[in-house]
Amino acid sequence: MTAGTLALACLQACTQFYPSPAVPALALTAGPLAAERAAVVDQVNQARAAAGLPDLAADGTLERVGNAHCEIQIEEGTVGHFSHSGVPPYLRYLLAGGHGFHRENAAMYSSSAAVPEAALGRILAGSVASMLAELPPDDGHRRALLDPDVTRIGVGLAVRGGEVRMTHELATEAAVAWSAPPAAAKPRSALALAGTLAREWRPVAAKVLWGPLPRWLSSTQANAIHAYGYPPPRATFAANQPLGQLGGDGARGTAGLAAPFAVDRFGNFTLKWSTGTGEGIEIVVVLATQGAGNQLVPVAAAVTVVTTAGTLPPDLAFWHTLAGPPPPVPGGAR
Repeated sequence: MTAGTLALACLQACTQFYPSPAVPALALTAGPLAAERAAVVDQVNQARAAAGLPDLAADGTLERVGNAHCEIQIEEGTVGHFSHSGVPPYLRYLLAGGHGFHRENAAMYSSSAAVPEAALGRILAGSVASMLAELPPDDGHRRALLDPDVTRIGVGLAVRGGEVRMTHELATEAAVAWSAPPAAAKPRSALALAGTLAREWRPVAAKVLWGPLPRWLSSTQANAIHAYGYPPPRATFAANQPLGQLGGDGARGTAGLAAPFAVDRFGNFTLKWSTGTGEGIEIVVVLATQGAGNQLVPVAAAVTVVTTAGTLPPDLAFWHTLAGPPPPVPGGAR
């Protein structure tokens, strides 16, 4: 096999996280390349164990999203975090029914000759090893894989001829029950989100982030994006406070709402808000503290796409079709 080239891309995380407890492992998706995905998860978890961190649980939603993105990239000839649709990684995951705080590593391998089946495992292992060997300050992949607060992983993988695409879809997921707002709504719509966090977590605040609808990217534009971030907040709500701190494009007041973000002593919460005045992407991020700590950690998220028609554009509707069975509806006191 002729020598190929390896390239990496990552979300540059800037938030420090506190450790979360281990979560039970979920079964990896069966089918083609399942063994290769399992080997990558094992390699990552071995590195986490060496660092004194809990294992990551395999997550079907993360895997489905990663697989689809990798397949699209090979079809288009794009690399990294974006394809022609311009849909960012966290939006793909949330539209597919995910409700954790998401980040992504992305890698590609390209060769003029087809990748032999026996060589694929070595290529993937070498990619993960390269990420784990990164040194500060250019160590975004390593920090994402060894983030003490990440709980779930899905390995996206696609191979065609000499082209290989791989992603590590990572999420911090603390919600044990979840009732999400609609995936699409019109401007000025009243929305609600409800959920329950695991016992060790306490909801403290919620932020409504706002960004424009994704725009089409050429291959050159998509391939040039090596890092990305979440959109800025337009509203912040503190737990059980009568008013949020509002600002930014499309912000609306909350007069008449006694507590837009209500939290009870059992960790159950509800958030009620209104979408902005124009089209865009609204993402709610729930922030929580763990135990007696005071570090705010993003542990859950939801998305609503705001359009004048109140429906998802085709490029976004595709990701919504990847959603699995809905999570349980929040219950009462635990």
